[in-house]
Amino acid sequence: MKIFADKNILAVQANFSRHGELHLFDGRSVSQEDLIDADVLLVRSITSIDELLIGGTKIRFVGTATSGIDHVDTAYLREAGIHFVDAKGSNANAVVDYCFTALAFAALHRNFSLAGSRVGIVGAGAVGGLFATKLEELGVEVRCYDPILAALAEGNRQFYSLDAVLECDVVSLHVPLTSTTEHPTRNLIGAAELAALRKHAILINACRGCVVDELALKRLLLKRKDIITIFDVWANEPAIDSSLAQSVNIATPHIAGYSVEAKSNATKILAREFESHFKLGAAVEEDADEGAADVATVEDAPGKLAQWSTLLTALPLDELSEQFKRALSDGAETDAFDTFRQKLLTRREFINRPLRRDVYSSDQQKQLIVLGFRFE
Repeated sequence: MKIFADKNILAVQANFSRHGELHLFDGRSVSQEDLIDADVLLVRSITSIDELLIGGTKIRFVGTATSGIDHVDTAYLREAGIHFVDAKGSNANAVVDYCFTALAFAALHRNFSLAGSRVGIVGAGAVGGLFATKLEELGVEVRCYDPILAALAEGNRQFYSLDAVLECDVVSLHVPLTSTTEHPTRNLIGAAELAALRKHAILINACRGCVVDELALKRLLLKRKDIITIFDVWANEPAIDSSLAQSVNIATPHIAGYSVEAKSNATKILAREFESHFKLGAAVEEDADEGAADVATVEDAPGKLAQWSTLLTALPLDELSEQFKRALSDGAETDAFDTFRQKLLTRREFINRPLRRDVYSSDQQKQLIVLGFRFE
């Protein structure tokens, strides 16, 4: 069996080389000619899977080490009889860490207070649902908009209209990018929705760029300086709109779900699905050599804000954004996008960032434990 895999899928060699002849490729430049003899194809979000790429090949199994699948023509795969699997939910913790760090930025630099605020979540699946649960554990009022989950009427979560969610102090987006479903999300947040944001609202987009109408957002930001915008995803990645990235408060190159743990989870999911599909004996799953995470400390941080400083120590979004914007201003859009993603290859999630207990009050410790941190 010939297995072709993106070279940047974490631990792909350890998990798949025992099952066949493993070939590694660059996900941005792979072509149909490269894959002509492949039986299995494993990709990341940077590779578009469609008939143009894999038509005429022997491929009968496609896996993506990502939660989002908008880069995959699933209709074509079904028609062609090609088995498809994704890694949905593998990056949920990483994205939620990012979103809380976005709130930490607002707390430290824009006088935002999570206590007493209302958070609106658009899309309450693996990521949005986890974010909502942690916020509620912190005593925060949460409103979720998800017409698909609402129609299933499962669980105890109450759902709201999109208008009601847009009234919140924080609006965080966690939907897949869809165009042809009953509830399409492409340009879901357009000019009218953006105009409905309350004064000093925080808008976080860590799902897909085209969920927000970027032209409408640029126009809005010219008129309203009060809105705090944290954007990790963009239309036309990696060739993104540099002027929009310069306009938002925090701009990062699709790194919210980029962590050692998330990538390891994704590879394990693909390996299990692969072994099940081909009726192979389940092997011991191989982790990457993750090493030990540094202890995040904030000895010099103001006491009442120490928990927020800790988040920006563990994941310095403000510094990353400044560096990314600087690279974009130098005209290195595409190169900057991929270069900065490479910098986060060793990022550890909060759950693997031990803290010193003596730096924090008991209330801060409780908050940080909810966010996933542990104490030495």
